[in-house]
Amino acid sequence: MASNCRLLLLAALLVSVFAAAAATSGGEYCYPSMGLPSRPLYGCREYVAQQTCGARILGAPSAPIETLMERCCLEFSQIQQHCRCQAVRYLMGSRPESSGLMNLPGCPIEAQRDFARILPTPRQCNLVTDYNTRYCLEMDKFM
Repeated sequence: MASNCRLLLLAALLVSVFAAAAATSGGEYCYPSMGLPSRPLYGCREYVAQQTCGARILGAPSAPIETLMERCCLEFSQIQQHCRCQAVRYLMGSRPESSGLMNLPGCPIEAQRDFARILPTPRQCNLVTDYNTRYCLEMDKFM
């Protein structure tokens, strides 16, 4: 009888451990199509280019800067808090071909990256990130 009770207690403990692990592991990923949209912050490209260089992306509809910022910040706000800095890193990319930013004549990618880094700050989208602050740490380590 005592061994059955211990066995049941052990089984209950294991079930609770596995349930807790399953509940926390699903939402921790921050990769495109796994915790992030397939093209993270893609809607911010024109806003970043416009703010950085005053450039319009070819084929994109013309909109006031306030509208571009609102769209960007809305998309950014829909990303889970713990994935926001990773989304900015994907937007910045490590190479122009892997970046979500536009390689435009007269608008260097580096200048756009510098602006993209400040998207979560109070003067831009004012969003809390992974670090419970309105900025991202280690932004020199982008994807």
